[in-house]
Amino acid sequence: MLLAIGCGSAGCGAGTDVAAVRAVSERFSAAVKAQDGERACAQLTPQTRARLEKQEQRQCREAITGVRLEPGSVTRVQVYVLNAIVELSNGEAEFLEQGQEGWRLSAVGCTPQKGKPVDHPYDCQVED
Repeated sequence: MLLAIGCGSAGCGAGTDVAAVRAVSERFSAAVKAQDGERACAQLTPQTRARLEKQEQRQCREAITGVRLEPGSVTRVQVYVLNAIVELSNGEAEFLEQGQEGWRLSAVGCTPQKGKPVDHPYDCQVED
């Protein structure tokens, strides 16, 4: 999973973007916890939904509830123009993109690999 970074390490998103990204992550986590596949899938980018459906050979709302995701609370949000990363209390990360539907998750259940991040990107359970 690659994240295009266009600003410094502190990020360059306005407070409204940070709040919107946090809200998408929290809605997704609540939906996964409640086993509400329809609501969870609504937080994913269209490309991520399509890839999940192709991989699992079933509709997103059914497939997402079968993915082993550990809910975690948001500990940090970084926004970089049209991309964002959310770090969770469980050590995982989520990646988001801003598109026509607003902020949506493009990768979830991501764990950092050992080594330099450039050489070893995140390994994600669901991604586009």
